[in-house]
Amino acid sequence: MHTHGEQQPSRTSGLNWKHWLAIGIVVVLCCGSAIFANLDRSNPTGHIQGNYTRAAHLDEGRGKAYTSSLPPSTVADDIDDADDARDERRDGDTYFLQYKDHIVSVEPYRGGSKILLFGYRAGYQHYSSVFFLWGWSSSPPSPFRGGGPGSGK
Repeated sequence: MHTHGEQQPSRTSGLNWKHWLAIGIVVVLCCGSAIFANLDRSNPTGHIQGNYTRAAHLDEGRGKAYTSSLPPSTVADDIDDADDARDERRDGDTYFLQYKDHIVSVEPYRGGSKILLFGYRAGYQHYSSVFFLWGWSSSPPSPFRGGGPGSGK
């Protein structure tokens, strides 16, 4: 029975501030992880500039040329190992590396290699007849790498 002087214990249903704080932290961590996982940090520019010789007289279109005394297959593997390409293809003796914002070609040159570093769209325009056959888009690829059958390297 309820008497006039007694207080009933307060019954709160729902979540208190500690619950909301915990939920907020979990949401922030999940969203941050998803965003971080989808960032594409691969950019071959620094590696190429730091490891190969600039050869401006060999520039093609809007591609900046660099040279190496190493064969194209070795140079392409080195660049790909340093900055993981989205896709790597070969057409004859020329290797192509596709990145989110760049396209790199590596071809034989005077017993070594010539490397051409393009912004994505300029590289696509320069080699469009080759890339069209491979199904490479004229727009830079999305940062998500997918994982279904036939995808990846």
